[in-house]
Amino acid sequence: MPMTRVEVTPRQGEGMRDVRGDVVRRQLAADHNVIVPEVRSVYGFLVNGETPSEIIAERMDDLFADPIIEQGAVNTILLTTEMFSGTPDAVITIGFKPGVTDNPGTAAKDGFTTLFPEDMDATVATYQTYAFYGLSAEIDVNWLAGTLHNNLIQRALIADKAACEEQTWPELDYPTPPEQVFIPPQPMDLECDDATLEEISVNGLLALNVEEMQAIQAHYRDDTVRASRAAVGIVPNAPTDVELECLAQTWSEHCKHKIFASKIHHIDHETGEDTVIDSLFKTHIMTPTHDMQNDVDWLLSVFHDNSGVIAWDDTWSICMKAETHNSPSALDPYGGAMTGIVGVNRDIMGTGLGARPIANTDVFCFGPPNWEGDLPDNLFHPSRVLRGVHAGVRVGGNESGIPTVNGAIVFDDRYIGKPLVYCGTVGIMPRTLPDGRPSHIKTPLAGDIVYMVGGRVGYDGIHGATFSSLELTEESPSSAVQIGDPITQKKMLDMIIEARDEGLITCITDNGAGGLSSSIGEMAEYTNGCEIDLAQVPLKQAGLSPWEILVSESQERMTVAVKIEDQATFEALADLHEVEATPVATFTSTGMFHVRYDETTVAYLPIEFLHDGVPQLQLESEWTPPTHPLFQPPSTADHSTLLTDMLQRPNIASKETWVRQYDHEVIAQTAIKPFVGVKRDGPGDAGVIAPIHGDPHGIVISCGIAPRYSDIDAGAMAAAAIDEAVRNAVCVGLDVDKMAGLDNFCWPDPIESVKTPDGRFKLAQLVRANRELERICRAYRLPCVSGKDSMKNDYGSGPEKISIPPTLLFSLFGDHPDVRFSATSDFKRAGDRIYLVGTSHQELGASEIAYMLNERGEAAGIGGEVPQLLDPASNLNTYRQLSTAIHQGLIKTAHDCSEGGIAVAVAEMCIGGRIGAEIDIDGTGDGDVWGRLWGESLGRIVVAVPEANEADFLALMKGHPTTILGSVTDTLTLIITDGDDPLLKNDVEQMADAWKGTLDMTGGVA
Repeated sequence: MPMTRVEVTPRQGEGMRDVRGDVVRRQLAADHNVIVPEVRSVYGFLVNGETPSEIIAERMDDLFADPIIEQGAVNTILLTTEMFSGTPDAVITIGFKPGVTDNPGTAAKDGFTTLFPEDMDATVATYQTYAFYGLSAEIDVNWLAGTLHNNLIQRALIADKAACEEQTWPELDYPTPPEQVFIPPQPMDLECDDATLEEISVNGLLALNVEEMQAIQAHYRDDTVRASRAAVGIVPNAPTDVELECLAQTWSEHCKHKIFASKIHHIDHETGEDTVIDSLFKTHIMTPTHDMQNDVDWLLSVFHDNSGVIAWDDTWSICMKAETHNSPSALDPYGGAMTGIVGVNRDIMGTGLGARPIANTDVFCFGPPNWEGDLPDNLFHPSRVLRGVHAGVRVGGNESGIPTVNGAIVFDDRYIGKPLVYCGTVGIMPRTLPDGRPSHIKTPLAGDIVYMVGGRVGYDGIHGATFSSLELTEESPSSAVQIGDPITQKKMLDMIIEARDEGLITCITDNGAGGLSSSIGEMAEYTNGCEIDLAQVPLKQAGLSPWEILVSESQERMTVAVKIEDQATFEALADLHEVEATPVATFTSTGMFHVRYDETTVAYLPIEFLHDGVPQLQLESEWTPPTHPLFQPPSTADHSTLLTDMLQRPNIASKETWVRQYDHEVIAQTAIKPFVGVKRDGPGDAGVIAPIHGDPHGIVISCGIAPRYSDIDAGAMAAAAIDEAVRNAVCVGLDVDKMAGLDNFCWPDPIESVKTPDGRFKLAQLVRANRELERICRAYRLPCVSGKDSMKNDYGSGPEKISIPPTLLFSLFGDHPDVRFSATSDFKRAGDRIYLVGTSHQELGASEIAYMLNERGEAAGIGGEVPQLLDPASNLNTYRQLSTAIHQGLIKTAHDCSEGGIAVAVAEMCIGGRIGAEIDIDGTGDGDVWGRLWGESLGRIVVAVPEANEADFLALMKGHPTTILGSVTDTLTLIITDGDDPLLKNDVEQMADAWKGTLDMTGGVA
């Protein structure tokens, strides 16, 4: 097809800004201290189609350019026109590599075919050009290009100073994917020794150990298996490449959670314990939740579906899922994070018979944004990772029309090797569908037709599940990188919900890890069999081999089963919504996972072997408490200055300019947003939504995360994360008798090996974390209804290996009886009485103040007592009373104490209210002034009570630890004393400036 080039650039003149160029200029200054006076940008479109260029030029302003703020041209390089005066010092043009998803190009193509419907086969690709003016001659232009693009998924053309003077400008051609060579299924000879088996796994990125390869080898030696295979015409005594790849995806750590399912010989040198744990998951997560399920009637579905489902009321069910996308986000922060958020949206769509996503959450863990040290060559600067991940989640959520209501950002040096990208989604569905079926129960039967719905299959996303089950290295595959398409997914969502309500769906799940091999393979367990024809699967590019079609994780796809008699109606509905829906399989009851390519059988695996054939890992863990120098604060300190410094710490500082880019308002249900107070810039503790318009019945969504405590005790870390999630939710009015949790573990490799000599210790940390998870959740009556683990969060190997701190994100969703009776963190009015609910202890180990003073050389060590949760049942009773006080309207202000202790908590409450306070920490606990002011003891919430409600509040809290701190004042000053001893006096506006300045996108890391 002929190609037309369209280029667009921002108009210049008074009041006009080149936003894209300004962003690049600020990023270079923030990340690399490279000052460039001016950067100009051009956005380009390459149109492959039959429509003549002159016709496209007539409609350019209707599609490609905004004529008010932009200028454009067709088949003209704008750098050669009067729109660009002066000669730039460098020009860099960046576009996607062939085969990589180009969302702006897809959107432009939709618009183009709307304008020119006779050119439906046209395609559009996009690129961006940056022209640099005033660039220092010392700057290497190739290095500069490396800061602007990711060579895994993008290509860059460069014009240096000499080329610019010669006006030799870079011109990208259309990114035509190279022709794929179709390779028929190949037999894989496994009749070899163990070393060769291991080599096959490593070279094929199968992520299978020797025992697992031996189990596969033994399967194909079975005479019965060989006879059944011969009967269908497939090689009898060896797996095909299709089967081996399918087994690798299904048996991957990512899909099978083999470490959590392993048998662990656990030794504790601290207590003398020597015991065996048969499955951390079954012992510490599944069993406690099932025990709780026996006591309540609102736990509808746990563990066996894409997300956990609870009954919200008699009419509606709600569900939640959170997942990580760490490895792909390390390779491509933008694409990896986007697939994380749109993927977890699909988990909700695939729950039961289809739920509608109504709220998103995200929690990110990054290296320090001001990192100045050396990095391995193929690791990105933490600020670049932050921006890319944030942009991917922002675009994925905003363009899907789902509000982002809760989250957090955590920083630590050890997340440089691999960031943690947690994305969560809450969904809602009617308890009962119009045809009378419960919405949370799938109802497939043998004979149902299985459709692939949404996007097409491409080379992107191959080996995603197995890649995520390995440590990150320089050899990690680019094919594992994907870029989501939220607009395509939004159309699919609307179509799926309508199909659900019309009773057309019998079973549904998403195409995530492992692609069709996992989605159809998992659904086939319901009927005990399936038959797939890979030749029917729509492809992004021709020539993909059968194994690639089966395991590709290309995005925006759901797998949906319908009855034969409903096929025509289902396909008509898909056509109406402009969603591609293709029948690719049929459910059977043969007991076999049967895969064909046309008439040729390419895989023939027993369902039982596919899902249950993986051998149980046999692991060993060994706990010896780590030792750290004791944190010893200085004998004297200026606490006022310390408070200002603490408010600027990245882990405490406001993330407002980042969070504000998410849409919190779409679908008009958000009752409490991420920021609260008189200027809407105080920290919200939890999100609250009222999803049914006109009904004040609400849902609370919160999270807790405290990774640094695992430096001392991973068990204490887990307890702290759970308690923080509950405290945050209680602060807004959670009904503690109807709440559910999600456990998302991210761990460094916990299996002892040459690469991981301390694997036993890391596994012991996991054991301790799970035991505390069970203890706290049982005490709080808090069932874990869903979760996920990511167990290979390391970069490299040997002495240079970078491992993340063991990290548990605990997410919570639960009932709010009436959102009109809620509390927020900001102080509301002078005269309100301030109380501490809970008790402070001398718990400064691994605290934020310890890390800050240690980093500055003002104190030695971060060791000591980490916050402990000794009596969670008592905590729950206190939380219940506090929630009751909120529901009765006695208090409108509550804020949890976490990083930075009481000093930071009260400072944030002053910032939100832009009002002062005077408090006295004497009598708030059993520690010294450092422990009571800066300690991070659990179970503590600061509340403000109107004087008129004080007596009722105290009567309600009788028997629960409740200590008067002071009062809200009509000044703009925070004053904290310890009895008669003054500790600090800080101006509220100055605190706000400090708190908001560190991570401001207009400065700081931007």
